[in-house]
Amino acid sequence: MYPDSLSPSRSAAPRLAAIALILLAGVLTGAQLGKIAPLIPWYRHEVGFSLVEAGWLAAVLGIFIALAALPAGWLIDRIGLKRSILAGAVLLAAGGIALALAETPVSIYAARLVEAVGYLALCVALPAILADISPVNWKGPVLAIWSGFVPLGFATSDFLALAMLPLYAPHSYLLVMVLLFVVLAAGALWLVSGIAVSAPASAAGSVSQTLSLPVVLVAVAFGAFVVLSVSMFTLMPTFVAGDGAHFLVSAGVIALSVPLGNVLAGVLVRGKAAGYMARLAVFGFALGAVTAVPAFTLSDPALATIAALALAISGALVASAQFAAIPFVTPRDGSVPVAIGLVCQAGGLGTVLGPPLAAAVVEAFGWSGFGWFLSAVAVLGLASMMPILSRYPPARASAAGARRAP
Repeated sequence: MYPDSLSPSRSAAPRLAAIALILLAGVLTGAQLGKIAPLIPWYRHEVGFSLVEAGWLAAVLGIFIALAALPAGWLIDRIGLKRSILAGAVLLAAGGIALALAETPVSIYAARLVEAVGYLALCVALPAILADISPVNWKGPVLAIWSGFVPLGFATSDFLALAMLPLYAPHSYLLVMVLLFVVLAAGALWLVSGIAVSAPASAAGSVSQTLSLPVVLVAVAFGAFVVLSVSMFTLMPTFVAGDGAHFLVSAGVIALSVPLGNVLAGVLVRGKAAGYMARLAVFGFALGAVTAVPAFTLSDPALATIAALALAISGALVASAQFAAIPFVTPRDGSVPVAIGLVCQAGGLGTVLGPPLAAAVVEAFGWSGFGWFLSAVAVLGLASMMPILSRYPPARASAAGARRAP
């Protein structure tokens, strides 16, 4: 075990560098999910995909998370964190390079499926190793920042597309995307190789030992957050493009406010325990429930913009607090990779189910109904987090209160 904090010592610098590179590799992992969106017109007009086929190409990585994140957590628990990250990085890199070179629909889908397996492994193993190598006082902030890897990855892919696609072919853009990931992942693996991590689990019951009530409740609440957040950002461009006064800024600018919530949560949870993190998530859900309806019903653009920004940032607070809490609510004889797998799978299901359900609400009840739908989902998430409050007092984190990933 390591001390509650790493004050200046010979081990602090390489550990901090490893954490930073893992976080950056995570952002580039998320970028592999988002890199298809700017290319959908190209895949349709040049490759011959229909809009639905291009949509499936963009979504297949997320679908793997929805279907298999929990089993992946169990497998990673058995294989070990370092080997799982290496395998995931190799598969994601191989699939990404193949995708950049592919020219036929069959080869494009085959490459994307290889990417999906690597993406699945990394989405579970990277935060698990962050929880393992971070000192107790760093666990919450590091995982809070990690929780923003998908929106930051989408922003990275969008900005790179804007810079490259007017000048270079899509194949070059795809190749640069995956090579950036390779550089960061290789650096992270090199640094982690010199840091001791927990050994692979040998017992067969890690799933049943891990799925305590707090872990399940965090997963349910995280699924509610994802339904709220993904539905909001999926349909917001349509709302902004519609008739009537809406926001003073674009949907993209509102999306870029999300990292503010991640960073704020990272500062707030430092040195705190699960009870504080649960209360922060409850506060975020409550703020989301209060601001969702005004964001999509107010006729005053300034007030509607403020409400939309508060809704976006509150969601980031929720996700950050929930991820930060995972190693603290996982039972001591349980598995952090398995817990992360369950939380990710709940989020994956929310990603798949949220947008079509929200679209059906808009069609049936209009944009005011959409606001009430988001508010109701926030209340559901809040209710899921409430039982955790009584189990964990809002005390400071301690080495005894945070288990390391097995």
